[in-house]
Amino acid sequence: MGLTITQEGRNNVSGSRQTVTLKVVPDASWLAVGEDLTLTDWVKTIETVSLDGGATGYVWQYDRANNKLLAYEAGADGAGLDAVADATDLSTHTVYISVTGRRA
Repeated sequence: MGLTITQEGRNNVSGSRQTVTLKVVPDASWLAVGEDLTLTDWVKTIETVSLDGGATGYVWQYDRANNKLLAYEAGADGAGLDAVADATDLSTHTVYISVTGRRA
């Protein structure tokens, strides 16, 4: 199923730029390679992306080159972060994403 994406409120428009805030909820079967998320569905050209996953123990990242939402957790050896494993249930987590870019 992937991600459930809801736009929060209206777009904030300033000149040729717009900012959109999205509420993203993963499903119960996360993919270690990340989940598809094409932010250019909301803004034409991405300038900045901010992610807020709260204090859940996961670190979230947006991969612009591959249009993926990535999730990491503390590595088993305590040295660095590891990609969240396939089939992990992240459905109780919410990530808020603010994307700013050009609208035309």
